[in-house]
Amino acid sequence: MTERKARYATYCELGYVPLSHQPWWLDAVCGAGDWDVALATLDSGQIAGALPWYAGRRWGFKMLQLPPFSAYAGPWLRYPEAAELSPLRRLSFEKKVMTDLIRQLPRAVFFRQNFRPEVTNWLPFYWAGFQQTTRYTYMLPSTADLETTVRGFKNTLRSDIKKADRFSLIQEGGSNWQTVFMLNRRSFERKGRRQPYSEETFERLHTALQARSQSRCYLALDRADGRPSAGLYLVFDERRASVLLTGTEPALKYQGAVYSLWREAIRFCAERSLSLDFEGSMDRQIERSFRAFGAPLVPYFQVWKWGV
Repeated sequence: MTERKARYATYCELGYVPLSHQPWWLDAVCGAGDWDVALATLDSGQIAGALPWYAGRRWGFKMLQLPPFSAYAGPWLRYPEAAELSPLRRLSFEKKVMTDLIRQLPRAVFFRQNFRPEVTNWLPFYWAGFQQTTRYTYMLPSTADLETTVRGFKNTLRSDIKKADRFSLIQEGGSNWQTVFMLNRRSFERKGRRQPYSEETFERLHTALQARSQSRCYLALDRADGRPSAGLYLVFDERRASVLLTGTEPALKYQGAVYSLWREAIRFCAERSLSLDFEGSMDRQIERSFRAFGAPLVPYFQVWKWGV
């Protein structure tokens, strides 16, 4: 581990840093040698912000892009402790820290990352020649009141879940990860697409998550013969959860069992008072399914630049 990565690991231990920004997550999905991080420091030497990146290659060219299995990357700032941080001080802090982080990015043909929804200021990146597209996810900000959350489901969704319950048994266990991955692959194949990540990478991430008790794996089993009909893999920290993978058996897709698994994920989040990020796709069909859960639509920035 380099000195910079060691400092970043300490930064992550001293305050909240999102799951996909954690060094152990990046080691698992990128490989220890294929990611690095920019660190912005205050005059005191304290780290004020970080920007991890994954250095992949495409057509032989170096590109800074989203790590595998990571919906978000981008900067993560730790704001000065103060009773009230005025808008002026906050913006000045963001400008200084982000400008420093941008300056440290390595040379690459292309940069593209999705910033977390909490990051609402990308102006320093604009000044540095970056461009931005607004994207959307659905997010349940609080699932503590499960009954109210379920009442917010679309009526047809509640009906689909009740129907699925007649056909499916729910099984939870860390050993189900391979089956969930297989069902995810079959979902891609049904659409005529290739699964964009490897089982080896997912296994490394699963092992890291299980070691920290930060994942749950759910299967819906067909009541008639016990065949897996749908799978869902949930990851979480002390604040937020997100669904990393889902998949369905095409021959059993009509049962809608995956909706029952989403309900189980929401129930788990309610028990821990976690928000749930659907990491919503911009795909029209997937968006329609996510919208039925009644979660608010939340924007986030996709920021990119040719020739960093």
